[in-house]
Amino acid sequence: MNILNDYLMIIIWSVILVGTILIEFETSDLVTIWFSVGAIGALIAAALGLQLVGQVAIFIAVSFVLLLLTRPLTKRFMDKEVVKTNADRMVGMHGVVITEVPFDGRGEVKVSSQIWTAFSTRKDPIPVGTRVVILDIVGNKLLVDILKDEV
Repeated sequence: MNILNDYLMIIIWSVILVGTILIEFETSDLVTIWFSVGAIGALIAAALGLQLVGQVAIFIAVSFVLLLLTRPLTKRFMDKEVVKTNADRMVGMHGVVITEVPFDGRGEVKVSSQIWTAFSTRKDPIPVGTRVVILDIVGNKLLVDILKDEV
């Protein structure tokens, strides 16, 4: 009966190992890698015939120690500041209306020597020559509003 329990625990630790590896492949944040190594330790302990309490203790100890030792290091390398590289950098910039922006329609705004299609949620149209601020980018259109000093 003891051999049957050993085989069962080997299967259970193998399933845990495969599960944590699959989760790790699905995420890019190194979430379960420590538990994978802990499962390997517990799997080896099960193969050597160690009791369930010892297997669980090895799993917890190895996972916890690796987590404490490596998580701060991996977090530093994983947490990179998002650098705005394309159009999203335009949010907050100012532009000038070159084609009236009606309430339910599209107009054109010139921002940094580029002409963009723009729309607004204002009830009144935004006339040509008005300075606007870019609130958001929806698809390839700018959501704009009149600058406060223009009102």
